[in-house]
Amino acid sequence: MAEGISTASRRAIRPPATVLLVALGVLGAARAVSAPGLTAAALLRAGPSQGLIDNRAFTPSTSAAPALEPFEGTLRLAETTMRTAPERLSPSAVLGRDPRRFPAVSIAFVSVDGDLVPATQDVIRVGSRRVGRSYWDIIVQPGRIWSEPGDAGWSRAAFPFALVHSLEGETHNGIATFAYRHGRVSALRFQVVQQTTPFNVETYFTATGVVRARLAPPPVADAAAIVRRYREQRADELAVRPWSELEQRVGRAALDGFATGLEPQETVVAGLDDGQNFYAMDCATPAGPLPWCERARFGVWSVTKSIANEVALLRLAQKYGPQVFALRIRDYVPEARAYPQWARVRFEDCIDMATGVGNGSARREPNDSGDGYIDAHYAQWANTASRDAKVARLLRFAPAYPWGPGEVTRYRDQDMFLLGVAMDRFLKSREGPAADLWTMLEREVYAPIGVHVAPTNRTLEAAGRTGQPLMAYGYYATLGDLVKIARLFHARGRQGGEQILYAPRIDELLYGAAPRGLPTGDRTRDGEMTYFNAFWYMPYRAAGGCSWFLPQMLGWGGNVVALYPGGLTALRIARSPPERFAAQNETTSMAVVADRLAPFCH
Repeated sequence: MAEGISTASRRAIRPPATVLLVALGVLGAARAVSAPGLTAAALLRAGPSQGLIDNRAFTPSTSAAPALEPFEGTLRLAETTMRTAPERLSPSAVLGRDPRRFPAVSIAFVSVDGDLVPATQDVIRVGSRRVGRSYWDIIVQPGRIWSEPGDAGWSRAAFPFALVHSLEGETHNGIATFAYRHGRVSALRFQVVQQTTPFNVETYFTATGVVRARLAPPPVADAAAIVRRYREQRADELAVRPWSELEQRVGRAALDGFATGLEPQETVVAGLDDGQNFYAMDCATPAGPLPWCERARFGVWSVTKSIANEVALLRLAQKYGPQVFALRIRDYVPEARAYPQWARVRFEDCIDMATGVGNGSARREPNDSGDGYIDAHYAQWANTASRDAKVARLLRFAPAYPWGPGEVTRYRDQDMFLLGVAMDRFLKSREGPAADLWTMLEREVYAPIGVHVAPTNRTLEAAGRTGQPLMAYGYYATLGDLVKIARLFHARGRQGGEQILYAPRIDELLYGAAPRGLPTGDRTRDGEMTYFNAFWYMPYRAAGGCSWFLPQMLGWGGNVVALYPGGLTALRIARSPPERFAAQNETTSMAVVADRLAPFCH
């Protein structure tokens, strides 16, 4: 979703005032009340939700002991109306679905070494498949099992989850818990406490609820494989160290101002990686820090362009040679041959978002990279479900600019999606019809660097066919995923002695003194940002007097992964409203701190 959005376009998508109050922290009834730990008896009574409670009630207490029995089975949850704050969401119906309804879903779990592990950590498509009335799909992440004194022989289970939708890119993160004993389960209590910036559902909201649950007993299909894969995942899990530890190591003054680019309540979590250790602040929510933040999935919107689309292109260049950059779109998307404006557009032009195609003005000096991004056709394209229909719509409603491809950056999710389609078809032309672009990423890039699960949004196809990954947005990353991919860029695409990505292009992508890319019109403290190969370049004058162009992956709402000299990476997950766009791109405060820790001029 958009980072470079013109002033007029930002006005066109400005949320209502009530949304801004919530976004800026005026949560009113949504604030958590302190509460003792939930008891098994309370879960068995299944009384109505009374609003947010402290997140710690969903986690083991200081008196907790191991679970009295393991857990294996399929939890079948009924659709239910959530209690939301604010009570009315805007809009109240989205694509004919109800965003206040928690989806009816079946989730298979096994327990592994005290963890509660779902059979799939991918997107479970419910609302997007029009099952029931709910708007939402869901992602479930590993949690814990344990027991509490006084629970009369019942054990507890809890897990983090995210409500998502397969045509969007944000996450509404929550936690859920239930009690179990001898094949019986209580109702499930949940609360949604945090989110990244939404699009179709405009309101920033929290929610609570109690769901009727049934348990389908074991066995769970492929339970042994789930256990094996999860242990592999845990072995490669990035340890997230507390920010306080970094403060003790370098002094609080050295870190002063790191997270000041946005309002405090707009930042979900921020952190800094030095190549060896990743230090993160608390995952803030109105109900206290988010439990299992290191396992949570975050909708990072257009950061996907860098960590998926660009990474896929670099992998193809490594496998098949740098000539892939110059491949023509119409040779792999034959539907484009009917439109002369696409005749000379290359893969390279799409990843630079410089196709020379779009709906903005013909003014190029000074450029506004977001000119024409949100137009009359954007929402219809974004909410179109199937690959072929999305391709047809983006081709039909995009005239040529007066300039040609490769000359001017104009921000278009459509061009990034089209590049993903073209790369997928190129891969099939080399490896056969069963080849899949996202599967290539998972097996050949993500798995070798320790990213074992990579859920993403895909188009919705009939008859159960696998959809096309959206590529412009839609990857649901953990903090560890983002850090590992950043480290791969710092390492010039090399991992464990193997060159995974095309190094000569990464050499052009990384930080340097020379400018790179095309002008965007967006400015920060030290000058105009440029755009090159899915990265935004921030000019920065370092404390020692030297100047740098610093590559950043940016996503709608203030999501940032910034690569700095010395192998440092700054990361921020955020939920800033669209009209605060300038603040979202201004990440100088992060660079200042990194410059203190590892002076850029040295």
